[in-house]
Amino acid sequence: MVLFLIFILSLTDSSESVMDTVGAKMYFSEGIVVTASRYEDEVSDISSSVSVITETDIKFVNSYIAPDLLSGVSGVEVMKTGNFGRADVVIRGIGNNGRKLGFLVDGRPEKMAIYGCAVTHTFPLHNVKRIEVVKGPLSSLYGSGAMGGVVNILTKQPSGESKIDLTYDYGSFDTRNITGSFEESFSKLDFLGTVQKNSSDGYQQNSASNTEAYQGNLIYNINENWKVDNYAKYVDTYKEDPAAVGDTSTPLGYQNYERGAFDISVHGEMDKIDFQTKIYRTYGYHQFSDGWESRDKTDGFNSSVILSLLKGNKTQGGVEFYKQYGNWISNGEWDRKVYEGFVHMEQKTTFVNLSGGMRYTYVKDSEGVFSYDGGIVLKYNNTRIRGRIGKGFRLPSFNDLYLFPVSNPSLNSEELMSYEIGLRQKLSDIADLDIAVYRMNTNNFIRFSPASGQFENVDTLVEKGMETSLGVYPLDWVKLRVFYSYIDREERTQGVPGQKFSGSLTLEKDILEGRLSGRYLTDYYAADNHSEEIPSYYVFDFRLNVRPKDYISLSLGVDNILDEDYTRYVEVPNANGLYYMPGRTFKFGVTLRK
Repeated sequence: MVLFLIFILSLTDSSESVMDTVGAKMYFSEGIVVTASRYEDEVSDISSSVSVITETDIKFVNSYIAPDLLSGVSGVEVMKTGNFGRADVVIRGIGNNGRKLGFLVDGRPEKMAIYGCAVTHTFPLHNVKRIEVVKGPLSSLYGSGAMGGVVNILTKQPSGESKIDLTYDYGSFDTRNITGSFEESFSKLDFLGTVQKNSSDGYQQNSASNTEAYQGNLIYNINENWKVDNYAKYVDTYKEDPAAVGDTSTPLGYQNYERGAFDISVHGEMDKIDFQTKIYRTYGYHQFSDGWESRDKTDGFNSSVILSLLKGNKTQGGVEFYKQYGNWISNGEWDRKVYEGFVHMEQKTTFVNLSGGMRYTYVKDSEGVFSYDGGIVLKYNNTRIRGRIGKGFRLPSFNDLYLFPVSNPSLNSEELMSYEIGLRQKLSDIADLDIAVYRMNTNNFIRFSPASGQFENVDTLVEKGMETSLGVYPLDWVKLRVFYSYIDREERTQGVPGQKFSGSLTLEKDILEGRLSGRYLTDYYAADNHSEEIPSYYVFDFRLNVRPKDYISLSLGVDNILDEDYTRYVEVPNANGLYYMPGRTFKFGVTLRK
């Protein structure tokens, strides 16, 4: 029905397209995003809740992995075993090691095939330009797993210039980091290569880490309308797991991950038609102290066409295919093929935007799955009222189906329905406000059943919540942003804070730039039914960058300025429970550019 209304509106609307009425656009700090619709679109025109970590934001963080940046985003929590430990991203209470979220790099899905999880500490930060977070299901665009939300890490692209950057950091716990990047242009070829190496003794016993990461991007510009991208990365990381709170045994756990990816993409434009085709592979080798050893890979292909034939209208259709392979060495191997097709339409007019789409997913020798979404944005002067409904899903992973005695090959897909309304309001020339209220109903979630002794599709959950953000920009060099999120999961309170406040104050003037950021978590429990309360905590971090000359910049970072003693709950394999977080830490850095 939504797609039919969009089509009728595209035929009957004689008003000027919003894309052409520049004067009517609102200013929001996020600007243009690509994840919510798979093409460039203004945040103010989108019915989804979207948060963006910009290139400016990345300058002010003291971390070395991309998912750490999500800790300050409203409605998002990052569970961690330590400052360099394993992490789990949770959006609106949904995560499960990233299995129930879409994790993308430049639109390419990146997950371990056996568990279907996102190995978050193999997403280095040194080559990241921005991170876009869409909250709520987006399976109609990205398929299985994109049910709680989508995290899309967008990497730096070659600029077409000759550049060399070299950065060295040193910090607490003998933490050392060196990153370098090299850019060059050869006629129609543009190249960017980056490398990162870091190590740390860790802030407590058995919390050391060591990582090497390499990335390369080569673009061949056929002409002004067509180009070919070639991307590759490889990450080798060693992590130790410290003991959880109350664990008096000697911690010896460690994990060694080797993960890589490469793809070739073709992008083209012809009149009012855009083409995109991508072929990719992601792969990994994992070896843990408990005896786990595995290899996995995913080979994929996707192709889509975007038509802009009618005023204010974009119609997108595409097909996708991927084959997953997993080998638990000496214990078995599995593979499966997944076929998908999708369509998505958006119609913009002066006063209303309509969008909607659907996807059909078929797994060989299994049932097909439909997912869909529909959205509306009502526009009047500086006000945007939005609404959205969507269905997301997740296919059972190999470990759900086959690996352990509790596995069950008869499992069906997990499903989630989401309903959301929101308001985006420009308060003045220097301030904007965003409010969203949502409800999510889950169905067929996989959970261990004592009755059968196996995983079963028996779990259901109702979640309700609210998220707000306020941006104030009194001067060109001063920015204040404040966020608040509330979530009600009824009795399912384990590990998900009921309330979170976060914010940042940024000053950028001449050669100096600094940011003070903080977050406060409360209504926090280590068990369901509001039991085993975790003490509320607040943490403030600071970063100062100084650039006395164009070719050099210096930095000072301080995390947990007030030396707060606090714990965070983590639920990752073999590491469930509360973990102590580091106290006050320092980091000094220097960057040279040519």
